Amino acid sequence: MTIKDKYLKILSCLVILLLGMSLVPAASANSPPPIPPIPYVFQGDLKGDAANAGPGIIISAYIDSKLVGSESLKKTGRYIVSVNGTEKDNGKEITFKLGGVASEPISATYKHGAEPAKLDLTFYGSFIPPNIETLSASPKFILNDGKDFSAVRAKVVGKSSEVASVTIDLISIGQGVVSLKPEGGDLYTCNVKSTTPGEFKFAFTAAAPSGSSVIDEESISITVLKESELATRFGGSDGVFSPEEIKNLVNNNEVSSGIKYAVLGAYFADGWNRI
Repeated sequence: MTIKDKYLKILSCLVILLLGMSLVPAASANSPPPIPPIPYVFQGDLKGDAANAGPGIIISAYIDSKLVGSESLKKTGRYIVSVNGTEKDNGKEITFKLGGVASEPISATYKHGAEPAKLDLTFYGSFIPPNIETLSASPKFILNDGKDFSAVRAKVVGKSSEVASVTIDLISIGQGVVSLKPEGGDLYTCNVKSTTPGEFKFAFTAAAPSGSSVIDEESISITVLKESELATRFGGSDGVFSPEEIKNLVNNNEVSSGIKYAVLGAYFADGWNRI
């Protein structure tokens, strides 16, 4: 090998080395982000008063009083919660709460990236949902004038008289979730008005302070009608009310007074005297 070839070989090696060094930052810049740590999952049975705790109650986990995970119960007497700590939390004690109630003392420490652990938890408190004794909406048919209404009445009884909230979901008619007014004697009321026509079933929820709740999605059924729909709904096939049909309408307790007056005003100039 000549001196020239020797130098050419050395120069080639230097070029390759420099090119390799220049590619390292680019490769690092394009490398995928680190995989986030897998949560430390706890699951098990609920003991004590919580054995009857059902869907809707929130179980939460804390490290150094900081919330690191929460889940809603999916099954009665069972829980699962993911604890999202960091490596700095390794070995630190985890505390659990169910509906804001702390568990009985247990030994649980955080292990970063550990496999799921089975841990039964014991809680004492009121975790039984309230009982809906009666629930109704009357009348069933109302006018969509925003003034006519159906009165929702419910009797809700909680364990040791503990009822935190009683609500009705009126989102479908643009009114959000509305709290019923307590009337005493475990009775709650709410007047439902609407300008949105249609047939609706509104979910009714009663919750205990712990978050344990019961939901009725069937009992509150209200039909909101436009004035132009009244003849088709309550009249004959010809779209004209007969005196007999008017009498039936007036005596129908499922029909609001707003609808009755609208029909009388539209079809009878002298109102009730024509019946």
